[in-house]
Amino acid sequence: MTGSLLTFYFPAFAQIFTSLYENDLGGMLEGMPVVASVSAVLIKLLNHEIYKKNFEKMFDVIKKDWKLLNDKSQTHILEEITKQGNKIGEIYRTFVLSCMSGFIVIPLYPAFLDIIIPLNETRQRHQMFRLTYFLDENRYFYPIYFHSLWCSFVTVMIAVTIDSLYIQIVHHDCAIFAICGQNIITATGSTGVRINETYTERFRQCLTMHKNALQLFEMLDDSSRRSFFFQILLTMVGMTITAVQAVINLHRPEEALRIGLFLVGQQFHLLIITLPGQVITDHSFELTNDIYRSMWYNMPINVQKVLHMMQMRSSKPCKLTAGGIYEMNIENFGITFKTCVSYFMVLLSLKD
Repeated sequence: MTGSLLTFYFPAFAQIFTSLYENDLGGMLEGMPVVASVSAVLIKLLNHEIYKKNFEKMFDVIKKDWKLLNDKSQTHILEEITKQGNKIGEIYRTFVLSCMSGFIVIPLYPAFLDIIIPLNETRQRHQMFRLTYFLDENRYFYPIYFHSLWCSFVTVMIAVTIDSLYIQIVHHDCAIFAICGQNIITATGSTGVRINETYTERFRQCLTMHKNALQLFEMLDDSSRRSFFFQILLTMVGMTITAVQAVINLHRPEEALRIGLFLVGQQFHLLIITLPGQVITDHSFELTNDIYRSMWYNMPINVQKVLHMMQMRSSKPCKLTAGGIYEMNIENFGITFKTCVSYFMVLLSLKD
């Protein structure tokens, strides 16, 4: 997969440098989103390989969490929240693959019309990407097309696979925070708590699961923060330039649609890598409210101290970051989107 993506760099950089030599801004804009998108996916893939041991440790923590569950209500909470992660992953995969399907079919539209509604001459055909292969594009249309098709398929599959795994790990961690909160509410509501072994066991389990949840979050943040920084930066560059391309080609509906699908896919990718950060922040902070709603005042002093420590820790919500400087949440997604629009207006004015 890495080798396939690296072969995409040659025509993309050739397009950029030849356009610079010819002082063709439009041609240069064709190659830059491809370089940005492929680079973001390569970083995603290589980061996963670099932190492979961390991911194995995360899987071990997840396995331990499942073994700790000994109550149907706990299992139900875990299943419900992880199903939400599954659903988000399914929507993401379906949407991105649908965009890719439309993106790869549009270049074949003229060839399809030549078969069903032939003309005296062959309709002009365009590739998925306007890149420089130093070949006769009419003669080698299909080899070039299938190379672009394969590289696009690999790019999308890497992105949806790794992002779906990331979403699932985040939602598992969120479920553990939710189970901890439920355990505290249940245990503090027990009668005769001073002699009831049930609440003692629940607190012991809760402390273990809370520790595992924090450990899982720290490993996930450590494994992804550098990757997210470059992914967001490259996605912003790609979105901005692709938006300029779409506006420039508004007078050519097929081109505008092709570029528009690419742009929508980039925007959705940015949303998907940002959304889990918001989800884990909300669930980790919700533990504070669960402790506050519980009957903590009925507990022995030593238990109250433990709950107070947990509340202090959970009052500082878990926040996934990009490079330690950009918090992954919906608010920052909106700010990033507005920033891309601002850069888009600047580039569009330069084009004019």
